[in-house]
Amino acid sequence: MAEHSDAYIVGRLIKQTRLLIAMDDTIPMETKLQTQAMLKEFEASVSVAETEQDREEVRGQYYFLYDQLSAYPDLEALLSAMRNFISYL
Repeated sequence: MAEHSDAYIVGRLIKQTRLLIAMDDTIPMETKLQTQAMLKEFEASVSVAETEQDREEVRGQYYFLYDQLSAYPDLEALLSAMRNFISYL
């Protein structure tokens, strides 16, 4: 089985989060729009080398997403999993 980098796994978790947000009918449309936009920014922020990431910005984006989506168990699980692959969260 091939090993994947932390960046690859975080990218996959972001894609799964994006998909779940889009498909969940219980999430209000305003929340969907805000979190999808923030996910795009978050993805861009973590897609560069970890040494070049603005840690404060990434933390702020992450905690915004967590605050908005933690009430939904599947999304909370995906966001929590990201903590394992982004060392400074």
